[in-house]
Amino acid sequence: MKPGERILGVEGGGTKTAWVLAETVAGVNAPSCEFRVIDHGKLPPSNFRLTTSDRLRTILAELPKQIDRAGVFLAGCGTEEDRSSLKQICLEVWPNAKIVTGSDRDSGLAAALDHGDGIVVNAGSGSSVTGRRGNRIERAGGWGHILGDAGGGYFLSIQALRLILREHDLHRGAIRFTAKILHALSLNNLDELVRWVQTADKMEIAMLAPVVFEAATEGDARMMEIIEEGACVLCEYTEAVASALHLLAPKVALIGGLFHRDSIYTHAFRRRLKKNLPDARVAIAERAPELGAALLAAEAGGHATFHANPSQNEIDSLAAALTEQRNPRSENLEKMNGRELVEVFVEEEKFVQEALRAAVGELARAIEIVAESLRNGGRLFYIGAGSSGRIGVLDASEIPPT
Repeated sequence: MKPGERILGVEGGGTKTAWVLAETVAGVNAPSCEFRVIDHGKLPPSNFRLTTSDRLRTILAELPKQIDRAGVFLAGCGTEEDRSSLKQICLEVWPNAKIVTGSDRDSGLAAALDHGDGIVVNAGSGSSVTGRRGNRIERAGGWGHILGDAGGGYFLSIQALRLILREHDLHRGAIRFTAKILHALSLNNLDELVRWVQTADKMEIAMLAPVVFEAATEGDARMMEIIEEGACVLCEYTEAVASALHLLAPKVALIGGLFHRDSIYTHAFRRRLKKNLPDARVAIAERAPELGAALLAAEAGGHATFHANPSQNEIDSLAAALTEQRNPRSENLEKMNGRELVEVFVEEEKFVQEALRAAVGELARAIEIVAESLRNGGRLFYIGAGSSGRIGVLDASEIPPT
């Protein structure tokens, strides 16, 4: 590869198609090919099994045209025949580019583990668990929403919808969650809900998962049971993959919208996994899957790494970071009255309390470390003003320039 080559990484699933455009900054004579991100974006969903070829062409045609390589990895693209078919579609869009295709499992592994060993747990609209040790790959789940996407957004949503109807059939009454679902869908009664479900696709149903999380956070025990069930299945898959690979203390990387958007699911998964795999090192993946897709495209001609020094474009891309994204519940603020606005903000504070409660042990340990250091003449540099870290730390305004 030569400096200046443009590499497109694409990862598509049931929720969205995320892409990143990168440019190489070190050539073939360097120890490894390095590249920096120059653009990125999102497009509509592109699950290979649920999207027609014509629709895929339309989506891919929206991506940058001037590229040298493309790595396109889609959910549902699991067989050699699938990869070949997807490659032909890609060549229609980029006839002069080197194309690499595959499943979102592949790009997830590359993004989360690079070349290392470990397990990737993906929970978005669907779910899958994939592990690697050396050249050996083991998989669990990921069979699609009809046969086996347990633990994904569709699974959680459909379980909640079934509970609504079961309670109605058995007790002729509505559970608290019923009103939330009807409100979220702007429906009036169960008959309308049933008609909606019968015509809704996988993605429309999966998009109800945030309502399930919200209800659980507000104390709905039945919704919490569904969340625990989903986390339990993902943990069982993770344990099975770890056992098959003989990984006693695996790195477990979490990817997908459910883990990123709702900390309650991450906590449930960690808590469950710790019981049977106590030495597992669980963390949210640092890289997005589309970066893994770009890495795989680059590695088709050799080893690739990210450039160590961020460019201005990379710095600008931080605007796409999770911490900078808009809370989904704040997307319709202009339609709310004053009371509704206040209620949204008050309810959101519950998430803060939950996050702090889950980190009590870590916060206490941090205070002990800070106090001991200060007693021994050490200094603490607290970067970031505000009230988030006042216990046991110095506020930024209290630290003189150094």
